[in-house]
Amino acid sequence: MTSRYVLFVLVLSGATTVPAQWTLHFDGTVPVTRQGSVLDLAWAGGINNIHVSDVDLNGDGAKDLVLFDRGQQGDEVTTLLRTSAPGVGGYVVTHAYDHATPLDTLHDWALLRDFNCDGREDIFTYTEAGFGVYKNVSSGSEPSFVLYYPRVNSNYVSPSGAGTIANLFVSEVDLPGIEDIDNDGDLDILTFSLLGSYVEYHKNLSVELYGTCDSLVYELRNKCWGYFTESLTTNNVTLNTPCPFNVPAPEVGSGGEHLAMEDPVATRAAHAGSAVLPLDLNGDGVKDLLLGDISYNNLVAIYNGGTVDDAIMVAKDSLFPVYDQPVDLTIYPCGSYEDVDADGTRDLLVGSAATSLAHNFESVCYYPNTGTEASPVFDRQQTNLFQDRMIELGEGAYPVPFDVDGDGLMDLLVANYGYSTSGLAYSSQMAVLRNTGSATEPSFEQITDDYMDLGTSGLGLGMYPAFGDLDGDGDQDLYLGDLQGVLHFYRNVATGPAAAFQLEQLSITDVSGAVIDVGQLATPSFEDLDEDGLLDLVIGERNGNLNHYRNTGTTTTPIWTLITDSLGAVNNATQVGSSGNSVPFFFRNDLGVRELLVGTASGWIHHYGNIEGNISGIWSLLDGRFQDVHDGEKSAPCVHDFTGDGVLDMVVGNYRGGLSFWRSDAFIGFNHPPSNERGFTLAPNPANEQIELWLTMGSVVSYWVIQNSMGQALNRGPVLGERTVIPVDDLAEGHYLVEAGG
Repeated sequence: MTSRYVLFVLVLSGATTVPAQWTLHFDGTVPVTRQGSVLDLAWAGGINNIHVSDVDLNGDGAKDLVLFDRGQQGDEVTTLLRTSAPGVGGYVVTHAYDHATPLDTLHDWALLRDFNCDGREDIFTYTEAGFGVYKNVSSGSEPSFVLYYPRVNSNYVSPSGAGTIANLFVSEVDLPGIEDIDNDGDLDILTFSLLGSYVEYHKNLSVELYGTCDSLVYELRNKCWGYFTESLTTNNVTLNTPCPFNVPAPEVGSGGEHLAMEDPVATRAAHAGSAVLPLDLNGDGVKDLLLGDISYNNLVAIYNGGTVDDAIMVAKDSLFPVYDQPVDLTIYPCGSYEDVDADGTRDLLVGSAATSLAHNFESVCYYPNTGTEASPVFDRQQTNLFQDRMIELGEGAYPVPFDVDGDGLMDLLVANYGYSTSGLAYSSQMAVLRNTGSATEPSFEQITDDYMDLGTSGLGLGMYPAFGDLDGDGDQDLYLGDLQGVLHFYRNVATGPAAAFQLEQLSITDVSGAVIDVGQLATPSFEDLDEDGLLDLVIGERNGNLNHYRNTGTTTTPIWTLITDSLGAVNNATQVGSSGNSVPFFFRNDLGVRELLVGTASGWIHHYGNIEGNISGIWSLLDGRFQDVHDGEKSAPCVHDFTGDGVLDMVVGNYRGGLSFWRSDAFIGFNHPPSNERGFTLAPNPANEQIELWLTMGSVVSYWVIQNSMGQALNRGPVLGERTVIPVDDLAEGHYLVEAGG
């Protein structure tokens, strides 16, 4: 059997007259340390509001992790692959599955559960007023999911016994319990009702109807499972609550002695949001519950004193686990029950199901199970699982390259929107990642979280830095944008190579003396757009447009004159009034031509050209999904040749408070090249002496062929493994095609 792969264009260069093909690869192996500790998940992109599921993504038999992070304007999935290392340290970050369907389209909530008992977790995820299910049909090293149930229905049985088929309601803010409640082998559903504070039990009839667990056929069998209510105004739980409106002969609950009172007022109000996690907490064989509430910081445990066929909650623990350190997570804690340390027993992880206001840099509580699978005991070990191994700056990460210490190696300054503190207050700061590597092998040390003590400066939130020589003394000064849409000037007063900034002016003004105010989230950038030798000012903002202030002053005293608030007709807002969050970063391609990357609220990076000689015109959107990189909402790109190969690398920040590193040279390290790309990659491209052909994971080829534009074979040879070096110094300058097969 033969295999053929997509043809790649190889551009050979001497003094080439065409721009280089710019191909970036995620590299999670660029070293980063903090306080002497190696951050092995440094470039994972941060964590804010996650719930956790496990699934074997790469077919190696080990369970990997899917971290679903709820966002304000878009949700993000982070995937961690299991390695052979023991415990929770045995994971590495990968971007290989960023665009694997449906991982790239999940929203509001997603839980992975094996509904058909084939040993492969399927995806349960929110859809309008309910949920759908993607079946796991993976084979080999590539995950594959197909939409199996676009929307799951249930037979809603009324007190009279009549039934109505409708979507099984789960709100976008709730997390349902998906578990085998009656121990018959198929997955049932526990969820709060649409109008009420009772938990409904939807029984899966797959085993009863078909003798197998491979279907999702639901029927409402108890409107008040466990006979308790959660208050609509607090997270208080009331036990032994009557249920006069229940279905006839309710299952998993006797119902008879609980039907005495009138319909309580609570059932006539809309449910606000709760996370339901069913599990057996005390080893008696029946499911108890852990409840998290949208407005509270604690988990409430409710203990089932009944049987599999007669659930009745008899005790509660409002400070779970009362025998250890209770959960305290600021807002809306949600539990995940997965074996994250690979010791054979599932552990408790508690994240936040909120979309904001969570404790954003310590928001994953890890309670390893020190008991057994049948009778768990949870012993809290840390409140920042995985986050302690990442670049984690709370909410928002806005990287800008700047040589802080003047050693000739480019460092990274990374501002943020803010760290959450007690009382839901926020503190905006700027971290320094000092490059301690070399010109070709970057290595970073996070030397401070609060450069220039900005956290106590009183400037507020959402800081964003821009550097340029504004006083003509040869060093780089600083403008700092903020949440309120204004800019502040810090002069570089250093007497040595290391920068030293001193506040010069709060609230920068324009030529008329008015404060420059772009609304919200000012993201400045300096660029000499008109080539007059003076740095101009381009400011992004929340609305998604770019403001252009031309420098009509001098090299030592800038004067800012507003030219337009619609520079290049750039606008990231998807609709009128929506947030666009434009974050501009100008760069020059290999021909010296100016181009622009713009971070967006959606998380995609927009790439613009047609800028030169067209400052007052409409710039061309070259790519609305630059390099297919999407690392979370409110993206913030910056580029620099950190690896010294003559081609720009890219670092991307996002609202989860982390960074990802994308290198342009031949990828070295774990997961090279990304395993969801069939075939091979070439680097460097363009080349003048040799190229390296890298096989992607799972590719089996035996030969390579270089062809000219007419399809004539000019050179061929064997593929020698994962990496094959191919000499090209005997080829003339031009465009060539490379084919690999076998």
